[in-house]
Amino acid sequence: MGAIFDIEVAKSHAIHHLETHPDLNLTTKLKLCHRFRIITWLPPTFKALVSQPIEGLNPLGLGQIPTQILHALIQVKHRITTHRLTLAAVTPPAIAGFSCLTPATCTFEWESAWKEGPAEMLRHPDIFYSGRKILAELMSADLSPVCQDCGEMSVFNVQDSGCLLREDIFVEEMLGELRIWLMNQ
Repeated sequence: MGAIFDIEVAKSHAIHHLETHPDLNLTTKLKLCHRFRIITWLPPTFKALVSQPIEGLNPLGLGQIPTQILHALIQVKHRITTHRLTLAAVTPPAIAGFSCLTPATCTFEWESAWKEGPAEMLRHPDIFYSGRKILAELMSADLSPVCQDCGEMSVFNVQDSGCLLREDIFVEEMLGELRIWLMNQ
């Protein structure tokens, strides 16, 4: 009723009670978000769907998502997957520390450590490790036989480049586009 007669208090009351409703799933929430322009639901719902495997959603649930939002979801998930596979395949450069006596050895060991650690986490088929989680693991990992100076410089390089945090940027960019689209409906 609040949406039909544009009564803001009634709309706010309904939205507040729907947010805590136990039967309101993510796809229905996006459908209602689109239909009634509940912009505040878009970011958390979209992010929650991005974090789930698309194969895990049932066809009926996917059918409830408005086409524009579903297309955006598939597009951002594809972009994230491509980025993750690229990071897994291409080792970030090892940065030689100032006091390193064996830079070639450290470079070789850094590449091995990357392929056995972060690269495996990035392409793990069953467990999704976020870029933030991988970065946290990398920062606390024992990288020996890479010398401490090279290890610290190389990890700092990965952190400073933001390559493991690009997923969040992809989602935020898509949310910006969806907000504009939703407001112009």
